[in-house]
Amino acid sequence: MNLLSATTSRAWLDAVRAELAALDAVPATAAIQALSGRLAARALQADAPRAAAPRHDRYRRHRLAGGDGGHSCLLIEWPAAHRTAIHDHAGLWGIELVLDGVLEVEEFTLGGDFERPVLTRARTLMLGAGDAAVFTGRHYAHRCRNLSATRPALSLHVYGGELDRYQAFEADPRGGYDVRVQQAHVDATLAP
Repeated sequence: MNLLSATTSRAWLDAVRAELAALDAVPATAAIQALSGRLAARALQADAPRAAAPRHDRYRRHRLAGGDGGHSCLLIEWPAAHRTAIHDHAGLWGIELVLDGVLEVEEFTLGGDFERPVLTRARTLMLGAGDAAVFTGRHYAHRCRNLSATRPALSLHVYGGELDRYQAFEADPRGGYDVRVQQAHVDATLAP
């Protein structure tokens, strides 16, 4: 597997799993922020995962913890210059923490209804190693992009439930958005 550098510590992954085990099923916003801070501190440790050169052209999702309905945690590999479509997170809260590389995150407020969604750009974040985006609620959508044209990136994603389906939004010629319900794919599970 080319996901993690050879120096990645299993102890680091176990420590992140321990942080996640302390989560309530539906934590308050303050608890999400606190968890984000603790995970960010872990991202800056010398034994934190680092991106290795991927041999593929799409991003890959690796389950670290979850699947029990309370929360889920994924490590995501980002090939150079990869960009997602604008998408929601099925109403779940989330933390997306960069471990290696730099990601651009364009955030949107989601309004309207399923047939005629309205997306309003809220802000754009530049996230380097140790930086995180935190979101709550069903009115959030974003698009992520690895800013490097030559280097992969790696990020840790924690969601307040299992993110198995989401909506992707594609601009249409009329100035609105077409909605596609997508099945979230997990490429591998990193066993404890």
